Amino acid sequence: MKTRLLQTLVWMVLSFGYPCFLHAHMDKIIELKGTELVGLPKDYAPAELEMKAFRLRIGTHEMTFSPYLQNLFEQPYDLKITASWDYHLSGLPPYINLHILPKKKDYSYRLLLNLDTLDLIELSVVLKMSDSKTWELPVALIDRWKKEIRDSIRTVK
Repeated sequence: MKTRLLQTLVWMVLSFGYPCFLHAHMDKIIELKGTELVGLPKDYAPAELEMKAFRLRIGTHEMTFSPYLQNLFEQPYDLKITASWDYHLSGLPPYINLHILPKKKDYSYRLLLNLDTLDLIELSVVLKMSDSKTWELPVALIDRWKKEIRDSIRTVK
């Protein structure tokens, strides 16, 4: 009897758990071709990132990076861009992730923005502890920097 119950429980876990595992969330890689962000759904067009002007546009929202955010790009860097517009179990809204990797450094920055509004979700510093281990530290922004970032977002047509 106990064996039958155990078999049933294992079967239920595998039957219901395995499909969830198969649909695990993965960010989509977004390519920067010139100033165009390629890989986002048409709902987010036009999508542009102009680094010389520190300007990001997604759909009808545009952001000119505040001086605080511009400082993240001072050193030579590589930029990796990912996004997700699927439903997130974590409660995150659709987002775009700008991962700024200063060259020859053991840290990077992660700028996570709401894809629908460009509001800042999180800014963090990612420390490289080893080839396989990182440590992500959220940056606590003072109110003035939060306001500058919020005020840098505008609606465009």
